[in-house]
Amino acid sequence: MLVQLMHKLGINSDVLQIMGFASIFASIAAWRTAKESGDQARAERFGIFIGLWAPTFFALAGEVAVHEAKADELPTG
Repeated sequence: MLVQLMHKLGINSDVLQIMGFASIFASIAAWRTAKESGDQARAERFGIFIGLWAPTFFALAGEVAVHEAKADELPTG
């Protein structure tokens, strides 16, 4: 149901894959930025927190891709 809603809203698998890669780069950027502030433990936790979004985005991208493939196979008309 969530996958169908995302597909209807125009969120395709490419967008979700880009968001997955963006979260990886955001994780590294957040870790480096927080590390420079002096609190190493907080920097690591924050970087890991953001980095955990990537698998979710990639999993959703796979499911939306399957839904897109099924939608392409349906006859129109």
